[in-house]
Amino acid sequence: MNRQRGVALIIALLLVALGTLVVASLIEQNQLAVARTRNLLREQQAYAYARGLEAYAFEVLRRDSAEGTGFDSTGDLWATPMPPVDVPGGRLAGRMRDLNGCLNLNALVRNDVPDQVQLVRMQRLLRILKLNPELVEAIIDWTDSNTTPEARGAEDLSYLLLDPPYRAANAPFRHVSELRLVKGFDEDAYRAIEPHVCAAAPGAPTNVNTASETVLRTLVEGMSEASAQRLYNGGRARHRNVEDLSAVFEQEHLTPLTPAEKQAISVISTWFLAESMIEIDGIPLNYFSVIERESGSLRVIARSRGTF
Repeated sequence: MNRQRGVALIIALLLVALGTLVVASLIEQNQLAVARTRNLLREQQAYAYARGLEAYAFEVLRRDSAEGTGFDSTGDLWATPMPPVDVPGGRLAGRMRDLNGCLNLNALVRNDVPDQVQLVRMQRLLRILKLNPELVEAIIDWTDSNTTPEARGAEDLSYLLLDPPYRAANAPFRHVSELRLVKGFDEDAYRAIEPHVCAAAPGAPTNVNTASETVLRTLVEGMSEASAQRLYNGGRARHRNVEDLSAVFEQEHLTPLTPAEKQAISVISTWFLAESMIEIDGIPLNYFSVIERESGSLRVIARSRGTF
């Protein structure tokens, strides 16, 4: 009799333990479902805010165009960050960056032939950053459509021998981070050059009003840091046209710009990066929109999330 009672007690304990496990599993599944639903709602809410901020960026760029100054600078309306605004569940802010204020990786090749002006400027940038100027040939091979490597470049054969293997893009850069795949660009080299280059439309010129001191030093050979600082004017450069810049070059006793060099620069920006900084329930979410402004019309070229 006592033995039967002991067995019954063990069975009862097993049933209780099994029931507890089932209940705990149901609770965990319910919590996961609630968390997934909450995260989906957060994401949808953040995306809606991001699209709203993108529309705000469009309006700012339209108003900037309507001012009709004829040039773009860091003193323009688009360059003023949007201050943080409290919204249900969090806050949001926005800012825009000019993608013409850099050396355009996609301007290095024109009609499948290296552009000599852009090539020389990129070599100058590499030397200023204390990097090997021969790296420019690997960049050219990455963007041109042929499979014949430059003397010190790299095409498919160089990349297929790596682990893991891959091929050269043989197409314009979609994002600056592609440089990480180009031969010779280790982490240190990429970090050094990344702030000064961009991946805009092929042939997009550099805006000398929004370019950094480092980028300005690439305009002509031998420009000193002091001359670049005066051209930069503490980030407040407002050259009205390229000829205005030529007059400044004369004052600084710099080598005059050739017609081809003048074509590679501008005082007008057509590519902008709009960043939406959103915080929902303490969770930060960043969205990016690449916007092209051409002849008064605006369009989104690309959208991304996370880190641009």
